Amino acid sequence: MIFLKNIKHILLVIMLGMFSINSWAETYKYHADVKGMVCAFCAYSVSKNISKLPGVDADSVNVDLKLGQLDFISSKKVSAQKLSELFSESGFTINNLNFTKTKTSLVELSDEISLDLKIDVFNTDQFSGVIEAIGNIAASTPSRLIIEAPASQEDTILKPLLMGRQQVIKVRFIPAKVDKIHLQLFKANNS
Repeated sequence: MIFLKNIKHILLVIMLGMFSINSWAETYKYHADVKGMVCAFCAYSVSKNISKLPGVDADSVNVDLKLGQLDFISSKKVSAQKLSELFSESGFTINNLNFTKTKTSLVELSDEISLDLKIDVFNTDQFSGVIEAIGNIAASTPSRLIIEAPASQEDTILKPLLMGRQQVIKVRFIPAKVDKIHLQLFKANNS
């Protein structure tokens, strides 16, 4: 009986500890104006570079081409100088950077896959129309696209998906050491 009470107390302490750790975890919401971006490939380039910064939640990076704005969430502070350098290397400028501390969790993504496609790297040319069609779908609906492929295929895949588009497509490219291209299109989480 005493053993059972001790286990209840231990579990209660663990649960309270987990709650207090999560409630004290701070995140930073960043917002800035961006100049020089003209197409979805520019937005992808910016998103990709920001996603590499320590603490940045890659799925929270949102670039709005029409408004010329950038938003993202990070578990660590990101210096204005670091962001400015990152943008100038890409040929863009950043202005009016501001952030707010929040206690919100990082962005949660939908697990609902709308499309899951694997293509042999050696057959990419045969599927260029399919890749472009996937880009049309991703540009016309709130969604995100995850692509796993050899690093050498990044431009080959992303140019038909993104070049010249005025709509931003949320894309995460994951370099992989395989001879396959794996495309996954996820519906936006409406919650």
